[in-house]
Amino acid sequence: MKRVIPVLLAILVSSSLAAPSIWGVPGLHRVNSAMPLGMNDMSFSLRTSYWTAANEYKNYIYHSHYLPQTLLFPELTETEHTGRGILSLAYGVWDYVDLAATASYVGTSYERDLYEERSTGHWEEIQGFEGVNMVVHGGYNPIPTLEDVIWLGGDFSLGFAPADTAFLRNVDDPDGTWHQGQMMSTIRRPFTSTGNSNYSMDFLITGDFGRWLPMVPAKAHLNFGYAKYKQNYYFTDFVVNPDTVGWSYSDSTSLALEVSDGIFNFGFGVEIPTPYADIFFEYTNQKLLDRENASVSYFTPGIRFKNSSGTFIDVSFDLSTSTFDPTYYDLGHRMYQTDSLVTEADRAERAPLPIGGVFDWGVSLGIGFSSDMMGKEETSNMAILSGVVTDSLTGEAIFATITFPGVPIANVTSDELTGFYTHNIPSGEVPVTVVAAGYRDASAIVALSRNESLNLDFAMAPNLGTVSGSVRDGEGRPIANATVTIGSTNPVSVTTSTVGVYTARAEAGTWPISVQADGYIADNQTTTISPNQTVSLSFTLRAALRAGEVMSFDNIYFASGSSNLKPESYPILDSVAILLRDNPNARIQIAGHTDSDGGEGSNQTLSEGRAQSVYAYLVSKGIAGNRLTTVGHGESNPIVPNNSAANKARNRRIEFTVLSI
Repeated sequence: MKRVIPVLLAILVSSSLAAPSIWGVPGLHRVNSAMPLGMNDMSFSLRTSYWTAANEYKNYIYHSHYLPQTLLFPELTETEHTGRGILSLAYGVWDYVDLAATASYVGTSYERDLYEERSTGHWEEIQGFEGVNMVVHGGYNPIPTLEDVIWLGGDFSLGFAPADTAFLRNVDDPDGTWHQGQMMSTIRRPFTSTGNSNYSMDFLITGDFGRWLPMVPAKAHLNFGYAKYKQNYYFTDFVVNPDTVGWSYSDSTSLALEVSDGIFNFGFGVEIPTPYADIFFEYTNQKLLDRENASVSYFTPGIRFKNSSGTFIDVSFDLSTSTFDPTYYDLGHRMYQTDSLVTEADRAERAPLPIGGVFDWGVSLGIGFSSDMMGKEETSNMAILSGVVTDSLTGEAIFATITFPGVPIANVTSDELTGFYTHNIPSGEVPVTVVAAGYRDASAIVALSRNESLNLDFAMAPNLGTVSGSVRDGEGRPIANATVTIGSTNPVSVTTSTVGVYTARAEAGTWPISVQADGYIADNQTTTISPNQTVSLSFTLRAALRAGEVMSFDNIYFASGSSNLKPESYPILDSVAILLRDNPNARIQIAGHTDSDGGEGSNQTLSEGRAQSVYAYLVSKGIAGNRLTTVGHGESNPIVPNNSAANKARNRRIEFTVLSI
């Protein structure tokens, strides 16, 4: 059963195929992918969509035109039907950049319940060319070790559409809702264009988890950005009153209204790829920033059928997750019935939404072709490698990292409790190297065929050596209970015995080793530990402070030509801080010395700066500044001639002089 599961996972995990969203660039339905189409690849699609929504009214007052009378309907339902067709084309101009274009056509029909004097109900309809959208889309993989796992990208689009609103007006007889020449603005899709122009900018993130975690064969896409829409309306508003013969009109006013809307776009989608179909779910929200409580959001599940010929069929369903009040978006007409001073800001707030109002539900069907999908069977180049990683001596499970040097395959780790690992890799020869802290690297080369599954276990040899030695004071006497710390990737600490001897097992490598003991100044050295060998390293620690004592250290390190302390100096300075805390009345002078390299003036400045850096470090460790003074001697006080690199290293030193105790 353990062998069957990885094979099934390999079949489920798909490669990155670039079927388009409704914007023409790679993606799901409305959510775009950060993964580009690919250089010289192309795609096109034709999509049709249908949405509907029902407006429920209570106590609806209807003034009949055909039988002059006012009717009251306790309940009335008005249903909106909208259809849309989109043609999209895309081409990969570079491995990381695509160009796409879409053209769309929209039609809306408005259906009202039956009236007493009519046997067929009443319909209104508008339709026309919606516009053209041009998109620049791109993305790249910023983490080389996670090739095709995490992609970052973006898109920029420009929209162009007709600005004439004449065909948006009602040309039918008065019907109790709209009047002759009045704009049909209150329906959800009242016009076939978004106005003169629009643009949008979005940031895209895509994660292909199936290439990172074989147990999670899924992709996720995150989109967010900003869009700007402009609409222009030219219309005549008027006051309407019913009378005995129909309607009377008065107080007409001609208006030229420009409406601008900023919109925050958000989208999140998850898809589960399989060899022949991708199942996806997405949530999108477009929030109008310049309006009160206006947004359009949908939850959209869908499925994309695909094959290696490059063709695909998309089916998706829109379920609304926001609300829409059709009586509000009337361009201020209702306000004008009672107040002749309706401002342009009032009308702009009540202008139709440039992206259309949300419908109750909708369905979309798309067919198309993407050359990126041609011949790319999902299982055509995949194999499964799995096994366990254990300690060669104890047989215990090891937490290790399985890498693939020189091959763009993401690393995978073994389970800490069981040592088990599994991963999808390309068929063919693949190098494998297993790395674990405290163990020697293990390597192998595997050669797998398509859909083949291989179990490859690794028994890791411990990569440990031994360090032993003694810790004594300046008189050669053993120091018991001194702490010896080996600073490897897994630091090891031991204490000396009553005779000042220590022994420790540590990971092979070159590591700093520090020694600390109460009443003594800490010391550190660097040594190289070899696997299965013992290195001897002994320490001599200085005794506690005495007035007039000078402590000189040439292993307090600074960046070359700088007063910036290096981290390897911290243990020594920490021990000095401990010594000063143990001697709360001691006052010391910090003196900086340099070698003779460089100018005398610059060396003087450098020595003063280094003394100040030590001062600042000790103060940061809680030592009162009034207990410390600093001085710089530059190159004036060498302890040995500056005639060799070794001697110069000794002359580059920090000295601590005990002023009082």
